[in-house]
Amino acid sequence: METEGVDAIVFEGNAFEKPDVFWLTGFRSSDTILCLHQVGEETVVGAAYHTLTRLLKETRIRKTFDLTEIHNQLKAENRRILEFQELIYGPFLREHFTGRVIGVPDHAPASIVIALQRLGYTVKVVPYLLKNARARKSTEETRAIQKCNEATVDALKVVVEIIKDSEIGPNRTLIYDGGPLTVQHLKLAVDRKLLEMSAESAEDMIVAVGTSGSDWHSHGQMNDLLKAEEPVIIDVFPRLKLDRYVADVTRTVVKGRIDSQLRRMFDAVTSSIDAVVDCLTDQVLIEDVNNVCYQQLISHGFDSKYLNVHTEEGMTHGLGHGIGLEVHENPSLYEYSSRLQEGNVLAIEPGVYLKTVGGVRIENDYLITKGRPQLLTTGLEDIIFV
Repeated sequence: METEGVDAIVFEGNAFEKPDVFWLTGFRSSDTILCLHQVGEETVVGAAYHTLTRLLKETRIRKTFDLTEIHNQLKAENRRILEFQELIYGPFLREHFTGRVIGVPDHAPASIVIALQRLGYTVKVVPYLLKNARARKSTEETRAIQKCNEATVDALKVVVEIIKDSEIGPNRTLIYDGGPLTVQHLKLAVDRKLLEMSAESAEDMIVAVGTSGSDWHSHGQMNDLLKAEEPVIIDVFPRLKLDRYVADVTRTVVKGRIDSQLRRMFDAVTSSIDAVVDCLTDQVLIEDVNNVCYQQLISHGFDSKYLNVHTEEGMTHGLGHGIGLEVHENPSLYEYSSRLQEGNVLAIEPGVYLKTVGGVRIENDYLITKGRPQLLTTGLEDIIFV
């Protein structure tokens, strides 16, 4: 905040819609609360009714502002809270804030920004302040991400066994439990296993079959059929229901014969991920990490968007991204001139995509340390031929 030139950061929301709220308060609730964090001070939370009671009982927050009377007054006068934000923020800030410059994140509603300005404060949008603060994970956060990785690996093992146990039917269609094996079978199996592990899909998982996998974000249609000798990209990015942290793990599974082209794709991806892991460490330049990956791909005969923006095949997406309370968060591996820091957690996901074959992608999660990165995705082979 000192670097950004703000005396405090102010925002509102709930933990399920605004991860910043959960990160700053630890309050896992669908109720909207107001958050004020000043330089060198404890976080202050404004809430009303039973929300305030639960907040004090369930979180580490100890400084609060009771909004109950203000809410009651507005309701008695049949006035909508969203239209009278000054009446909410005015008393809250007068009691707990003595500065003049308030920072707000990108997700702050325009009505809040206008209300703060009408109250006489200077408002500055600080889009990266909370994003950067969340980028370095505590030991507790890392444990939560690792726990989510364990649930993800267990779920992936279930679908790998389903593919392994399937039979090869007419036209190489995989047959399981008396019928064709579809994307829907795998997605339901993953969802069931994740729920057993107190996790859930943060967004719809990816099951891209055969040539559809050449589109690296194709989620797969529920009735898509799995076939032998074709790559199946399975990308699972769930969230722990209680701890709220995510994992992001991808495997490409092939049942049956592996032709030379497909094996060359796997070799390129595994070589790339090994080379990247060898250089992942505190203070490494992000541009250098990217270059290591893409030079490996070149050595195996594959292009990349990083080196050739016009290519439509090879590695057509970025190397990875930070993970935490969201599937995509800082550090960004597109910030080439920045450096990784100890405590960052990254999903590294090299891939190769050919229109006539499909795609091969392998993704694991790593904690950046002063030395070699700590692999958080354990217990599952990178290459899965069944």
